[in-house]
Amino acid sequence: MDRAYVSEFTLFMNRYLEQHPEVVKDQQRGWDFGWHPKIDLVAQQEAELDRVPDDTYGFNWFAGRRA
Repeated sequence: MDRAYVSEFTLFMNRYLEQHPEVVKDQQRGWDFGWHPKIDLVAQQEAELDRVPDDTYGFNWFAGRRA
């Protein structure tokens, strides 16, 4: 079995990415956007201050029931 086999599609993609390095940069930018978002700490603190306690209505039918 030839372990050095590379499919035609892989050869095409490798060649395409070598000829178009902007695609690789765009992929990296998309990856960073999805996996490393910039967090606005001020907005996060404001959201925590504006938070309302959850009454669990509709999710926990026995919450608040008296025995």
